[in-house]
Amino acid sequence: MKIINDMKNTIERQKQSWEGMFYSIQRIDLLIISISGAGIYVCLETLKFLTETENDVNLIIKISAVFFLFAIIVNFLSQIFGYKSNEKDYLMCQTEIESDFKPNEFQQTQIDNYDKISECYSKLTNWFNYSSMLLMFIGLITLMIYFVFIF
Repeated sequence: MKIINDMKNTIERQKQSWEGMFYSIQRIDLLIISISGAGIYVCLETLKFLTETENDVNLIIKISAVFFLFAIIVNFLSQIFGYKSNEKDYLMCQTEIESDFKPNEFQQTQIDNYDKISECYSKLTNWFNYSSMLLMFIGLITLMIYFVFIF
């Protein structure tokens, strides 16, 4: 009975990992992309306005745009690593299911390897997620500094 419950739990986990591969593309990262994209737009419109009105273009507005751009790039990298993490977790579950929870030595090595790689990708995903959030916040802060104190 325990093997049947373990198999059901692993099948459910595998299903969640499969769904997670697609969900990882849609979460808070959408906000980062949206806010950073809007930030880039504001920076470009500000540069356009300053150029048209023949005002001095302050470097901080350009720096802000660069932070927003890097936030988007880093966020895309986090999406790739998130997908790979879920993919390896899915493969680990698949190997456990195929072995009927009695893996031979080769299958256990595969399971351990998939788990290790999945964990590594998961750590990278978290690091890139936090980095993209930080870059977005720096972009927002520099943009607000420009509009509050310089513009």
